[in-house]
Amino acid sequence: MKITGFGEVLWDDFPDGKVLGGAPLNVAVRLRALGADAAIISRRGDDENGEEITRCIREKNVSTEWIQVDDIQATGLVKVMLDDKNSASYDIVYPCAWDRIQIEEAAIERVAESDAFIYGSLAVRDEVSLNTLDRLLKEAKYKIFDVNLRAPHYQTERVLNLMEQSDFIKLNDDELYELAEKLGSPYHSLEQNILFLAGLTNTESICVTLGNHGAVLYRYGEMYHYSGFRVKVADTVGAGDSFLAGLVFQLLKQVPPQEALTFACALGALVAARHGATPDIALQEIESFINPA
Repeated sequence: MKITGFGEVLWDDFPDGKVLGGAPLNVAVRLRALGADAAIISRRGDDENGEEITRCIREKNVSTEWIQVDDIQATGLVKVMLDDKNSASYDIVYPCAWDRIQIEEAAIERVAESDAFIYGSLAVRDEVSLNTLDRLLKEAKYKIFDVNLRAPHYQTERVLNLMEQSDFIKLNDDELYELAEKLGSPYHSLEQNILFLAGLTNTESICVTLGNHGAVLYRYGEMYHYSGFRVKVADTVGAGDSFLAGLVFQLLKQVPPQEALTFACALGALVAARHGATPDIALQEIESFINPA
């Protein structure tokens, strides 16, 4: 299974230190840990943070072949603030290196040969990376759009365009309601708004995460629900990214949707129970968490 991501690689700067981050990178790291050939197309600065990020990505066994080096813009940095429930908010520095991802032939070839291509909304806040993504989308066999609405770093029209190009959309419940309202939905329920978005964007698969209450998956006309797992939250950073990685990995393996959704919810919960976006979690641990002896 070959999966390629596009977008931000950065450091999440917590009050007690920095950890590797960026939604598409988090997804790629988790996919690699699950056994996929996962890669990330991005750009980092020609600086100490950039060199360290390259080392850390390699340590996660994810290829850095398609990570460009920028001699002007710095490596991405995000200030992470945690509230009293350890839910995160973010101050995302702009501009930085991943805002300026260039079109390269090697990246085009990698996307063309991949089983799936995953991209997010944050990485297209700048026209340079947006133009590169537009070119890569022309080559992708299966397009997965990971919506990450981080005000003020998005435009509704741009997000809609990316949803229209995708085969699979993942977003959380707040993002679903926000976009549905802005796009003219008359509905109030979660399921109605999923169907509204599916019809508006002509997308056959939409997944909506519900935090510790699990997730809903709409796929080829059917709705699947899982109510989630209860854990003591360390922080929520990266939990949704690992959820997406688990769901995509299972669905591409042709695992039944309900089983895939359960697996993804378990993986997201285990990540939320630990500090940082990409803690090491073995497959056996996920299975034991779902079905404890």
